[in-house]
Amino acid sequence: MWSRWFPIGAAALASALMYLSTVLGSFGAILLAFLSPLPLFTVSLARGWMAGLTAVAGAGAIVLIASNSLAALFFVIISGLPAVLLTRKALLARPLNDDPENTELEWYPAGMLVMWLTALPAVGLLTAVLVAGLQGPGLETLVRIEVEGKFNALGTASEGVFALPQEQMDALINLTVAVLPGMAGLQWSMLILVNGLLAQGVLARFDANLRPSPKMQDIRLPVWAPFPLAIAALAAMLADGALGYLGWNAVPILCLPFLLSGLGLVHALAGAPNGKRWLLHATYTLMILSFVPYLASFLQLVWILLILAGLVDHWADLKGRIARNSNST
Repeated sequence: MWSRWFPIGAAALASALMYLSTVLGSFGAILLAFLSPLPLFTVSLARGWMAGLTAVAGAGAIVLIASNSLAALFFVIISGLPAVLLTRKALLARPLNDDPENTELEWYPAGMLVMWLTALPAVGLLTAVLVAGLQGPGLETLVRIEVEGKFNALGTASEGVFALPQEQMDALINLTVAVLPGMAGLQWSMLILVNGLLAQGVLARFDANLRPSPKMQDIRLPVWAPFPLAIAALAAMLADGALGYLGWNAVPILCLPFLLSGLGLVHALAGAPNGKRWLLHATYTLMILSFVPYLASFLQLVWILLILAGLVDHWADLKGRIARNSNST
């Protein structure tokens, strides 16, 4: 009994404390909050999704007692339930064939896990647009009020060494308003992805994982994957108002599957016989350097190229061709 409930309780306590560290406001505390899904992923991937759900309930109760109901609800929606849902999908498996003596399993495809990871913020964005439109002036107006308030609070428009001319400041505010919800959704997806990969990596290191770790080159997106992106792009280009705003912000979120698929193509190229390992190291180095100020403006092109590579791979099955060529040699 102790060995069953201790990991769940430890995960709940660790996740809640990491989330509550945001009250400290320091950089380290924010980093801890970003990693608050990690204990939940770890217990879920090691003990099953029901153990994870129990840990989420416990962590939510701790946040509720230590803070308030809004913080607890935010924690459960942002950190807890996504970890449990993705784990439940990840642990789905079926026999590889009808042979009763064959114990090999076919696990839930990595490509579909990516699509679920993408669907969660996309549904959240759609919900926000609908709710803000039905109950107020619309999501874009609400975001603009919030962004202008932040910029005014910073006071960078009129003073300081980093002050910008008013025209440039207005352009920066307009750009921020235009893409803020979508970029926030994309960053949230990347955050959940990193937590899940870290948890699976640690468990695999100690042979405590329930499912084998999927490889990046195994990401195969479903046939319909490009259609939501195409619809969002058309809405962004052709529609005005709430629909156009929804399209603009859905595009970066819906690019995530192709970004990861493109990165999988780089892994496939590097892992092929006589593959270029330097390509893998160079890609990750450029991706990291793209966050450095003064380098971001042109190194962010790497992310766009990866998305394009993912789109091309989706139609041309480049990863499949590389795998078939590798098997034939």
